[in-house]
Amino acid sequence: MKKVIFLISLLAFVMVSCSTQKRAIDYVEARNYFHSTDAPLPEQLKITTEEEFNKYFSPAAFMGKGGEVTPIDFTRSFVIAKVLPETYKKIDLIPLELRKTGNNELELTYQLKTGKMRSFSTQPMFILIVDKRYKDFTIKEVVR
Repeated sequence: MKKVIFLISLLAFVMVSCSTQKRAIDYVEARNYFHSTDAPLPEQLKITTEEEFNKYFSPAAFMGKGGEVTPIDFTRSFVIAKVLPETYKKIDLIPLELRKTGNNELELTYQLKTGKMRSFSTQPMFILIVDKRYKDFTIKEVVR
């Protein structure tokens, strides 16, 4: 009887530990950067070096609370960036979650809300700083 209970417990443990559930990945949203006006929109979401990052983005620090740029250490991290074209519409681009979905695949879910026309243009974007252990993973986008 003890052997049967042990085997059932072992089997249950193996089944739970081998599940293919999506796992949340921690990230930090970088603040106070802007997309350089002379740079093209990044073709891929993933940026793995500081040199490549500096081709697309520049710091936009300002005085006061919350005005410093978020530091990015490319020896420990990489960046996932989503940049949309300039627009006169109010657009909210909000990262919701980053999950590991399988072997070497990350799923980035974000929300895109389009509002009314305005008298000025903005360029919606976000920059996520992610642990470097995921840098070789492919990234799949999901828009909600």
